[in-house]
Amino acid sequence: MRALAALTNDLPSAPPMLDRAAVEQARLVRLARDHLAAQEPSVDYSGLAQGRNSTVLAARQWVKRHRSRGRIFVIDHGGMTLIPTFQLDEVFDVNEQVAAVVTRLSGAGLSGWAQWQWFTALNPWIDARPIDVIGNPDVMRAVDGLVDA
Repeated sequence: MRALAALTNDLPSAPPMLDRAAVEQARLVRLARDHLAAQEPSVDYSGLAQGRNSTVLAARQWVKRHRSRGRIFVIDHGGMTLIPTFQLDEVFDVNEQVAAVVTRLSGAGLSGWAQWQWFTALNPWIDARPIDVIGNPDVMRAVDGLVDA
């Protein structure tokens, strides 16, 4: 042990290895998330409660039940929990066609952010944004392309 200490005492001190690539990657991910949250419609628990004509507590329980089944996803952003509204129908119940896709994507381990990005980005398998063609059988083909890749 002393021999190792003697060897390292003669080495010049080196600057710390800073992971600038990781810092830049984190900055870009945060920027993309901020853009997504600002451009795509969502509601918080209060908005969900109003849309469902319920209490905030009931809305939270409703979300917890459907999240645990993998039928919807939520996003934590800026200290708030957001529910992207394309997952909901006109009376704020679960859109079953979207739920089928979310279940598959959640089962494959995609985070809420990854799913939201997937639904809103142009998809090369279907030449459209999945969010715009929900119900089209090609959407499940696009899911297969992602999950089975």
